[in-house]
Amino acid sequence: MARREERRFWISYGSRLGRNLYQLRTMRGLSQERLAELAGISRNIISNIERNENNGKPGDPVLSTVYLLARALHVPPAVLLPGGDQIVHEICRAEGPQMDLVWPARPEDSLPFDAHHLHEGKPGDTPAFAHHPPQSLEELGREILGPPTEGEPESLPDPNLQAGQSGD
Repeated sequence: MARREERRFWISYGSRLGRNLYQLRTMRGLSQERLAELAGISRNIISNIERNENNGKPGDPVLSTVYLLARALHVPPAVLLPGGDQIVHEICRAEGPQMDLVWPARPEDSLPFDAHHLHEGKPGDTPAFAHHPPQSLEELGREILGPPTEGEPESLPDPNLQAGQSGD
């Protein structure tokens, strides 16, 4: 295989890994910084994996990093890894786990972590989960940040409004 084609080949797997990580992290309601704390790695590593970049080159994370992230996200490592059921011989076309893996296996597998785990969980803790998925980004923000403090607006402004307009 030509060197250029080989590079493109691996970049496709790294790109899918980054998308899988981003989707799982946001599904759990975690920021990059908080996931880094729970996994015991730097936020920069998470950012690099999600962007599939490391010092201007395609990302190539260490296997232990993938397992630390899987543990922190409370998912099987195979959920993060693209094309885990296929012989590696072409550009990754996997859109997620394609093996005989049943995941999510339980309702909580696709729920955000609860507020306590989001703020105070320690690496290696078994997470607790929110009772239901948030209905909106605003609700997710309240779960993560808590209720607005005095002087803060009750809800976020509508991004579709022009300056000076009200949503009423």
